[in-house]
Amino acid sequence: MTNEYKLYGLNSNPFREVSAEAIEGIYLLHVSQKIDGELACIVGELSEGGRAVVAFVGELGIGKTQRLRWLEEVAVKSGIFRIFLGVERDYSLNIKRLFESGLKQINDKMGFMGRLRPPQYVKEIKKSLKQKKEPVELGILASMMLKEQKPSYILLDNIDCGDNNFMEFLTALVNNLKAGSLLCFTCNKEIFKGIRETNPSFIERINKLYMLDGLEDKEAELLVAKRLAVSRSVQNMDFLFPFTREFVYSLNSQVHGNPRALLKGVDDALCRACNTGMPIIAKSFG
Repeated sequence: MTNEYKLYGLNSNPFREVSAEAIEGIYLLHVSQKIDGELACIVGELSEGGRAVVAFVGELGIGKTQRLRWLEEVAVKSGIFRIFLGVERDYSLNIKRLFESGLKQINDKMGFMGRLRPPQYVKEIKKSLKQKKEPVELGILASMMLKEQKPSYILLDNIDCGDNNFMEFLTALVNNLKAGSLLCFTCNKEIFKGIRETNPSFIERINKLYMLDGLEDKEAELLVAKRLAVSRSVQNMDFLFPFTREFVYSLNSQVHGNPRALLKGVDDALCRACNTGMPIIAKSFG
């Protein structure tokens, strides 16, 4: 198949990867909203002895994982201790992956000689994993690991998949979170409602709760423009070409501002336009 995208000054279709999990350099494509400035302030406060529990709540594709990936990139670039975990339904697997990620970073930092005489908390973690300690004990150990490696992040994506054991672990972690530590998690509205009803004390310990809304029209326009810029092969073109502003605004209204649904809609429109040789994608095309 020839590259029909050249008709629009593009090397390829820049809208194929719609999920944050699949995108590299996510900060380059991220469209900042008010909450992102607040999140940046929270991150800055960690180095000054702050601590925070942050929750992102919203529907699929609204931008929850994207925020966690941004935090992960910030940590990687700054050399900050961080654990990113996509939560699964298997509690034992979640705990294993979480501590393995942390221990690997600690081992890498200690070097060969340090690994010969690891600190006591590392010995405790390894011992507890072998003995399959209770969730509360493991939550306390996780908080200790964060304290010793501060500033430090634990980023938990989609705790919708967790179970009672994982929530017990998470509650103990939050209750014992120390200065210099950040816990950030995502879930959908239904799961959050359930947690609020069954574990109100956990909800009270959340320092910043973000109920994510959809993109405004200008934000949707910027999101599309950023994606187009990545694949643009011809300079000095209108930043939205081949889309009109009216098309993007209309589509954003149809998907209620959901970024993932917006990108899927734009992807579909671009493919159809290529197949028909449509010179410009206007509102009527949708």
